[in-house]
Amino acid sequence: MPAIQTNYPAEMAAAYEGMIANTEPNNLISRQVEGAAIGFGKVVKQGTASNGVAAATAAADVVRGITVRDQSVDANSPNLVPVNESALILQRGVIWVTAGESVVAGDPVYMVVGTAQAGRFGKTPTNNLAIPRAIFDSAGGVGALVKVRIG
Repeated sequence: MPAIQTNYPAEMAAAYEGMIANTEPNNLISRQVEGAAIGFGKVVKQGTASNGVAAATAAADVVRGITVRDQSVDANSPNLVPVNESALILQRGVIWVTAGESVVAGDPVYMVVGTAQAGRFGKTPTNNLAIPRAIFDSAGGVGALVKVRIG
């Protein structure tokens, strides 16, 4: 039988997109994914059904929360929550996301819209989607994993 894995990292990754960052109290809800599969650590908006969510894509969307990494998703698409499956949504707490621009702890949080960094997180309000009650809890550059605190 051939080897399935032949190289191993020297250490485990510190975090992944959509992981809850610490053990302090948080508020999580579950909602059914509509429209298209959604990745972890992504902003979601209200779907058409009362128990549904869809990926946020516009500056005018109403934010429901950020998708949480969940080990119970289909192993064939381990980084996405498929359509009609239940997504875990963080509404309060600290979560790892990917920065779309350089940020520092304390900056306000926006989801980047309409650029090459669309769907990532930044601090610039112009034409981007505001994440209510959220600040960056760590610093990082473009493409870095950073913590976002939603209060």
